[in-house]
Amino acid sequence: MKLGALVLVVLVATPAAGSEVIGVERAQLFPDGGTAAVEVEGGCWLSESRCVRTAAELERLRAENESLRQQAGDVSFTVAAVALVLGLGVGFAVAKLAD
Repeated sequence: MKLGALVLVVLVATPAAGSEVIGVERAQLFPDGGTAAVEVEGGCWLSESRCVRTAAELERLRAENESLRQQAGDVSFTVAAVALVLGLGVGFAVAKLAD
């Protein structure tokens, strides 16, 4: 939903975290050329530029997660077994020193 295509009447609004986010307690939205209003209780609106940046950041994070999943699949069983044995050995040594 683009705010540019709507006439927005904010009854009680407070700016939050700069000008890109508007906290809203109660508002009415009037679509262009329409007579019906939509009542909104609570929440916040983001500017269009902030929505675009947020969507781009989400896409970047999805790509990064996929890359990390693929890299994690490359760990061999031998490396995992050696890491487990070393971890157990160090844990045992620390427990003996603590006694």
